[in-house]
Amino acid sequence: MVDEMNLLRDLKDTEPARPRAFEEARAVLRAAMAVEGKPETKSRRRAPWGMRRTVGVGAAALVAAAAAAALVVTSASAPGKPPVKTAAPAAANPILAKLAANITPLRAKASGDATLEIRNQSPTSSSLGSNGIGLYTDDGTYYWGNDKKALRRAIAQKSGGDDIFKRDIAVALYAVKGDIDTARARMAVSNLAPGTNPADGERAKTEKLKALAKARGKKYVPPKPLTPEQQKQITDNHIWTNAVDALIAAPENPQVRAGVLRIMATMPKVKVTKTTTAGQPTLKLVDSWSATGKITETLVINAGTGQPVASTSSGSDMSPATDYYHNSRVRLADVAAGKF
Repeated sequence: MVDEMNLLRDLKDTEPARPRAFEEARAVLRAAMAVEGKPETKSRRRAPWGMRRTVGVGAAALVAAAAAAALVVTSASAPGKPPVKTAAPAAANPILAKLAANITPLRAKASGDATLEIRNQSPTSSSLGSNGIGLYTDDGTYYWGNDKKALRRAIAQKSGGDDIFKRDIAVALYAVKGDIDTARARMAVSNLAPGTNPADGERAKTEKLKALAKARGKKYVPPKPLTPEQQKQITDNHIWTNAVDALIAAPENPQVRAGVLRIMATMPKVKVTKTTTAGQPTLKLVDSWSATGKITETLVINAGTGQPVASTSSGSDMSPATDYYHNSRVRLADVAAGKF
């Protein structure tokens, strides 16, 4: 038996887990179950955050999970070489392009040096829920705790992860004025540290999958090579995921928002509709990938500022789960001192 937490541990990259890592692990599990011919039933639906959902996954499914995990960790370019340019559509999405243009002249507010994030299931209440509480400093460092005391401990111990979000943010800032094809290519690999060889991570995953299959008395069967269309979906998924991470990590920086929106505007499969959330005008961005069993992600942003409002992940025969973002500007020193 294996659940998303175990899979995240067994198949994880060399990077620390991002806030969205458990959603990504769940996506891998869904793909694995789909390949094995065991679609999720009502009894297998997503449990609330923090609760462990357990499902049976065989060796064939675990092998499929390795291929599905490429949506999270595979690079779109070879280490040490310039990013491979990813083809952008001839015309950018007019709604996102216009919002990006409106935001570009703005400058970040001077108050505070970090953003406090409470992510819960309410569009109006900022009460602390099972998702805990996060803190993004303006340089991209991320701290998290399941409550305020735990967050202070994380800051005191300087357990703020590595440069993942810093790279995402840097690409978003470049995208504001830089070449958009180059920005897309860089965003596709911003989750990888400079000098990282994606092949090393894939080899490590293969060995772990072999060990898991052996422990279950099953034969390890390598996954089929990815088709060009699957590889394109992987690249698009990387661009989406890393761009969303940049937006979530720096929601108060209008330049980051503008860069992310400019990149999102070039993604032909992203559907944009005008909506209303908690009485405020919003935009709903939806993208999906079928390479791992129809994964759909929805991002809701403020229609006037581009700030993140909510995100939803869903998959085959699975109820969607929505998280709402409640952000506030703070000073790192004040949070460390318990003044928040």
